[in-house]
Amino acid sequence: MSMFFDASETPIADTMPVMVLGGATLFPNTLLPLFIFETRYRSMLKCALETDRLIAIAQPEDDSEKRLRNVGGVGLIRACVQNKDGTSHLVLQGVQRVRFSDWDQLKPFRIAKVEVLRSIPIAKTTGSDLLTELLGIVTRLKMSGVALPDQFEEQLAAIDSVDIVTDIACATLVSDPLRRQALLEELDSFKRLEFLVSILRSQSR
Repeated sequence: MSMFFDASETPIADTMPVMVLGGATLFPNTLLPLFIFETRYRSMLKCALETDRLIAIAQPEDDSEKRLRNVGGVGLIRACVQNKDGTSHLVLQGVQRVRFSDWDQLKPFRIAKVEVLRSIPIAKTTGSDLLTELLGIVTRLKMSGVALPDQFEEQLAAIDSVDIVTDIACATLVSDPLRRQALLEELDSFKRLEFLVSILRSQSR
């Protein structure tokens, strides 16, 4: 299953179910595998499969889940295997960043009003130096033994969109959940790429 595609034109409804998942960040144009076992999320999955197959992923501010970060990622259910015990394995395809503006429902699962957040794009030439450095860091990580997806650097180099390259690299290379969330929330593509490269510089020293 390829992780490289442009899903930015997927229609997004004004409301959608939300899964609160600490430590997980869904970037556009990336894949997120999930195991659904909680009763509330089984109900959420059923609702999504019967409608537009879209689910948003939100980060909690703390373990209580009472307060959430107001920016999350929306994913399209690209594959779903439902098990005999009622659990499910699924793969979400990230399609958009969104802001959660209000809550129509909190139980048994959350349903949010959402606003699509569009990135401020940059031309590949504008970020060429940073892209070159990013690819160089990826090469060094691979040579140092870091496990990366097959042909990862070649596929990154073949993508024309700086936005897509940056989001895929964020999802694959940044492990700290707070930094990942900050990268998700940054709408300026150039600033996001700068931030990503600065993180990877510190990680690769």
